[in-house]
Parts: sequence; C-alpha cells; structure tokens
Amino acid sequence: MIKTLDIENFKCFSSLRLRFGALTLLTGFNAGGKSSAVQPLLLLAQALRTSASAQKLPLNGPIVHLGTVGDVLPANASGSSLAFKVAGVEHEVTWTTSARASERHLEVTESRICDVAGSTNTPPTEAIKEPSTEVCRSITGLSYLSAVRDGLTDAYPMPESDEEVTDVGADGRFAPYWYDRYVDDEVQVARRHPGEPASSLRKQVDAWLATLFPHAQANVHHVPQVSLESLQFRISDFGAWRRPANVGYGFTYAFPILIALLAANDGQMIVIDSPEAHLHPFAQSQMGRLLAHFAAAGLQVVVETHSDHLLNGVRLAVKEGLLPPDELCVHFFSGTTETGHGVLTLAVDNEGRIASWPEGFFDQSEKDLARLSGWE
Repeated sequence: MIKTLDIENFKCFSSLRLRFGALTLLTGFNAGGKSSAVQPLLLLAQALRTSASAQKLPLNGPIVHLGTVGDVLPANASGSSLAFKVAGVEHEVTWTTSARASERHLEVTESRICDVAGSTNTPPTEAIKEPSTEVCRSITGLSYLSAVRDGLTDAYPMPESDEEVTDVGADGRFAPYWYDRYVDDEVQVARRHPGEPASSLRKQVDAWLATLFPHAQANVHHVPQVSLESLQFRISDFGAWRRPANVGYGFTYAFPILIALLAANDGQMIVIDSPEAHLHPFAQSQMGRLLAHFAAAGLQVVVETHSDHLLNGVRLAVKEGLLPPDELCVHFFSGTTETGHGVLTLAVDNEGRIASWPEGFFDQSEKDLARLSGWE
C-alpha cells in the first residue's frame, strides 16, 4: 500500500507530506486543498496507464482534467519545476517535472526509485522503464470515482478493452459492466456482508446496497446488439424493477462505489470523492462503516468528504473493532496560508474519539444548536 505522498510546487501547495492508511479521510473547507492533495496520484495513474516509462504526465485525460501547467503551478512559484514522491512499504519513487505554463502536460526531467531505507536503485537521469515496484503497481491500478456522475442514464457503456484492473470510471459509467462480468463470481470472504451467507457478487451487492437503502436490489441486463449494459433497481424482493431515473440519485451514486469495492483487485487503491452524495444521514453513516469494512478487508480506500455522518460511521467502526485506529488517517484541510499548508492530521483512539477538534472540523451542528438554544 501507499504510505506517504510528498508534493512540491503543485497548485496551492509549495510543500506537503500526506500520510495514508488503509482508510484515509480528506476533510475540511471548500478550496482547502483536499482535491489538490490527491490529484498527483491521479496524474501519475493517468500517465502510467498510457506509458510505463511515464516520461510525460498529461494534465487532461480519462481520470482528471486540470488544464495547463499554468493552472497547476502555485501563483507565487519561482519556477516551473514540480515534484511528487510516493512511498510504499519497500520503495519510494520520485518524479521531478518541468514544463512551460502553456503546456498541457508535465515533462519528467528526473525519475528515481529508492529503497525506503534510502539507497538509490536507478540513476537519477534514467527513466523508470517499467512499473516494477509496488508503488508503481498501486498507482497504475488506482480506481477513481469523482463527485460528478451521470445518475439518470438507462444504459451504460463497456470499456474499450478487457482490462484486468477493475476500474468503474471516474463517473461510474463502467460499474454495470463489471457487475455483469463478475455477477456469479464469489466475493472474497473478508469483503462479504456479515449478514449474507451467499457468496456471489449479485447477492453481496444486494446485501450491501440494503444497508444503505433497506430492501434495495440491483440488476444489470447486457444488450449485445449495441454493447451496452442496462441498470435497474427495486426496493423490495417482489417489487417492480425500475429505471435509475425513477429511484433517485442515491442508488446510482452508491452502486459504482459498491462495485469498485467488491470487484477490486487485492490491495487496490480506491479513491472516492464525496461518497455521501445524495444519501440520507442514516445511509451516510452506514457508508462510513461500509468503507471501514472494505479497508479492513485489504483494500486501500481514500475518501474526500464533507459529511460528519460518514466520519461518525467510520469512528463507530473503529470503536467496534472493525478497523484498527492506526489504519485510519484523518486529515483536516483548513486552507494554505503564508505560514503553512493548513493540513492537520487528527488522531483517533480505540474508542473512536478525536482528542483535538480544530475550529471548523465538523462543528457546525453544535454551533447552530447552541445559537438555537440561546447558549451563545
């Protein structure tokens, strides 16, 4: 798994080190830097999937769209050099890049693989020829779900090629394909719902979906004439199957998350932006517990969230022993200033408690209730 990411001279960060656990939550203010902190991993994944040597990092592609180099350089940058260092258990890989402000890619000027202990495995001027380390394999296999998804489509496309790495697409469009491909396959024991004895993907999807929406079920029909997948939902065992447009956004936003988690390769990193979108507070809390379950089952899950309910669901999972607290990283982004990057890492104990609760960290409910009660 990826342990740390170092960023130099990228967007709002002149320098940042971010630690990752089995489950990592990126929280904080809008425009505080949450998305910017994870985008280097998305850029690298986008490049490594295209070319193993990753001599260029395209800023625009199927995973992320960032514009030009001028859009990703800090406003006060003295030069056009950006660097990313990703560390795993055994190795760390560094990419140093440079480009003109009008370019739409970053040119890799130096790449280096080192043992975590510090010894260099490749000369600094030699390109990384193959994704031969666990770091590069993790980045290449990364699956990303953005906050923007097409939730009302009746039919979904198939990937252009038979990929071996499960990737539902940034907008979730390939989730029905992966469901149909693995529908009767067995789900690994650690990822199964504790209340569902049946092991098939179909049964496990329904079981996890029902934790968010009671009695809900999903189904996919392959339409071979047009190479599309038709997605349907129902809200009882004997209810009518309905089009996505007739069950609401919550179902279609949650479905790709479940497929990404259930069908993922061992150790795969899943990055999800706003998994709480369109969910009732109950379902948001359940989503937090669900994500903790899959993180404990051997996946690496990174989540950008604005939901206190999701956070509390994760905290409950820690309290109940589902996820060890040292496998959880909670980062609070308050926004960069002249004095620092504004990122705080908050410790969670065995009881799910957070010792230090900074201003603005999911405290708005208490503030509003205090005003309503006349306490302030």
